[in-house]
Amino acid sequence: MGQKAHFVGVFALALLLAGCGGANGDAEPSQATEQPLVQVVEAASLSAPGAVQTSGLVGYKREADLSFNAPGVVATLHVDAGDVVRRGQRLATLRRTSVGSNADEAALARANAERDLARTQELFERGFVSEARLEDARLAVERARDSSVLTAPADGIVLRRRVDPAQSVAAGTPIVAFGETGSGIVVRAPVASSSAARVRVGDAALVRISDLGGEARQGRVSRIAGQGDSGTGAFEVEIEVANSEGLRSGMVAIVEIAAMAGPATENAIIVPALALLDARADQGVVFVIDAEGVARRRSVRTAGVTQNGVLIVEGLNPGERVVSAGAAYVRDGEPVRVAAAS
Repeated sequence: MGQKAHFVGVFALALLLAGCGGANGDAEPSQATEQPLVQVVEAASLSAPGAVQTSGLVGYKREADLSFNAPGVVATLHVDAGDVVRRGQRLATLRRTSVGSNADEAALARANAERDLARTQELFERGFVSEARLEDARLAVERARDSSVLTAPADGIVLRRRVDPAQSVAAGTPIVAFGETGSGIVVRAPVASSSAARVRVGDAALVRISDLGGEARQGRVSRIAGQGDSGTGAFEVEIEVANSEGLRSGMVAIVEIAAMAGPATENAIIVPALALLDARADQGVVFVIDAEGVARRRSVRTAGVTQNGVLIVEGLNPGERVVSAGAAYVRDGEPVRVAAAS
């Protein structure tokens, strides 16, 4: 009887284990994750080079921070941000703190400096001293005074006031940011090194300001930096804008430069801008879909952006399927689902 009961218990335990194994087997298929859905485009050879596109900031061609050449306390400020000023107009005054504590000695120093300036001016007019010597004499008079006046160097606009009255400042401390209106309006924009090689001074450009309706304004490339940025490798390109109506320093502009074709882009391949990931200087990454529907990460070298997309000059072949939307959710070597073309 005991042996029979033992057999029944073992048989029941076996059935229980078999049931648990079946339950786990049924659960495994439900844990499979859904493949990411992406859109793809076919990489195409560039039949004709398009414009180099970039974005930059609007500003006056000549902008500068104006300052006093001596330490002191700001006595008065006669202007504020946005004020339009004329050449020679008084902007601020400074109470000097470096002329000495003895009033009699300070007065004597000023008198001597003014006499020396008058004598140097006479000698300069007679051709006996250089202009540099005359400037030194003028600077000596300025340093001997117990106050200084900051004036506008040209017709312009006060872009920003950087100090307040009664504030102590060191020599060279910016007092106001000044834009010279007569210098004209420009857009300064970074261009990748590979694209900068195709841009020339005098190239036509279109400038659009989205805040002003996005209407295209005519421009031309007036300057190309001689050295690339140490961090990004990009070169700053300056574009003069013919119609500056409504433009203000600091606005963001979209620029389209009609650059010439170069050897680097003759065999280029074009893909949508959204297909490029981890873009840095002329390097980036795209995902290519192979014949089995698996996403493969691919490093590429770029040659700038056109109105139709990014120019790829290395790492991609014509006809390959490139992920154009959804690449941020894809991992290397992962199967994907391709959305039907709309």
